[in-house]
Amino acid sequence: MPKTRILLADDDHDHQTLLRQSLSGGRQDVEVLAVSSRDELLHAARTLHFDCIVMDFNLLPYTAPELLVDIQDLQDGVPRIVISSSESQHIVVESIRRGVADFVHKNDAIDGETLWGRVQSAIARARAKDKERRSVNRRLRLLTRRAQTDPLTGLLNRGGAEVALQPQSRRGDRRESAGVVFVDLDLFKRVNDQLGHRAGDEVLKQAARVIRSLARPNDLVTRWGGEEFVIIRQSDNLTDAWVWANRLRVQIAAQVILPGGIGPQTASVGVDVVPSGELSTDTVCRADHAMYLAKESGRNRVCTFAMVRAIDIAFDLGADPALSPRERLRQLVVRLRSVLGDTQLDHVGPHGARVCELATLVIDRLAGALPNREDLALAAEFHDIGKVGLPERLLALPRLLTEDERAFINEHARFGAELLRAVGAPAQAADAVLRHHERFDQQSNRATAPASNASILAACDAAVSMLSNRPYSRAKGPDQVLAELWSERGRQFHPDVVDAIHAVNSEALAAA
Repeated sequence: MPKTRILLADDDHDHQTLLRQSLSGGRQDVEVLAVSSRDELLHAARTLHFDCIVMDFNLLPYTAPELLVDIQDLQDGVPRIVISSSESQHIVVESIRRGVADFVHKNDAIDGETLWGRVQSAIARARAKDKERRSVNRRLRLLTRRAQTDPLTGLLNRGGAEVALQPQSRRGDRRESAGVVFVDLDLFKRVNDQLGHRAGDEVLKQAARVIRSLARPNDLVTRWGGEEFVIIRQSDNLTDAWVWANRLRVQIAAQVILPGGIGPQTASVGVDVVPSGELSTDTVCRADHAMYLAKESGRNRVCTFAMVRAIDIAFDLGADPALSPRERLRQLVVRLRSVLGDTQLDHVGPHGARVCELATLVIDRLAGALPNREDLALAAEFHDIGKVGLPERLLALPRLLTEDERAFINEHARFGAELLRAVGAPAQAADAVLRHHERFDQQSNRATAPASNASILAACDAAVSMLSNRPYSRAKGPDQVLAELWSERGRQFHPDVVDAIHAVNSEALAAA
């Protein structure tokens, strides 16, 4: 059992001795610390916790009411007893106004049993009050937790998440950056309509379990409303956030089981990454916009807010009748220049121009039914335009990519095709951009298929990339490039296109 610790403040040595004796005499479970000045009082209050403070009304040149203000925050909730030889009602009232638990006349205080009884009573009342306060706080926390919890999934609800996003709730957040992942279950109305709301509730609970299984303990996992979920988690960069979100998308499709054989439950996901200090409901809205882009562009996909920004500009440019599709795409790059890095600008600028130049040389050497030259030139110049929606940091990595990083990179072909459609480019050009990384040996009609825009782009892009210094590899010479293309003839690349590139002399290839 811990000792009862009492702080005694009195600047009269004789009175202090008598009072100390009254408080501790013969009591082994009582510890009294006596001080005789304001400085000693403050030092003791800062360094130790006391069960009761007993002080003379006059601790010259100060009075007890003045000193009580000084130690209020240092010993919050600790009962104070003031002692005085005066019977002035002013002294009593002033002491009570300052929150003292009791007032004892000095003559009564010298009587050990009287003072000790008053101290015990003050401590008991303070402890009962503290116990009640803690009980009330527990009930309030329980009620708050219930009010902020979604009863179906057990996740935080939107109201709880909005409270957690407020600055005062995140003062202890030491994360440099945070990823916001917005998930919407695709075609969820179909589940409710065809299978009933009970089945819909089960799907929501399954989705919540999948999200929790992939989330870290400190992640903020929320049922935002309806079939929407929001996860806020530490993410060093956008690639990290996208990779995690894509794993979640895959696991939802694999683990959320729809009865009745109506197909897998897929999800459309939007992501964004911001400095932790900028987290807010506005940040969630950015991820929400990215989710809607994923939904509007086919569902079962992860999109970034950078993609939203680019596609919005593309649609705006597409409405300008004075510009051609090529001019609109060039203007898109101009408008995004301030948020693009050097690697992105190279891919949508010099690299695209070199691929376009080589593709033009190649098409002149192909026989038979040929693709439209203008469509090919447009697709070649802007085959990497989708990389404006990817992180510069990912594109500039000085190493080979992981499988997950490669999956993110591969999104640029699909998004690039969407940008071409948004600016009004011909369907053939957009299709070439969409398929310019397809392997020849994976095409069902490869035995009879003539060289397409996409197959020309695939080989020309590979050739120019090998001829260029990349963060992960040094440039190769023309002869090395031709040898590599030949080794993939009929496998990765269309045989006719490889033959046409070989027909381009080494000097022309090097110039490209």
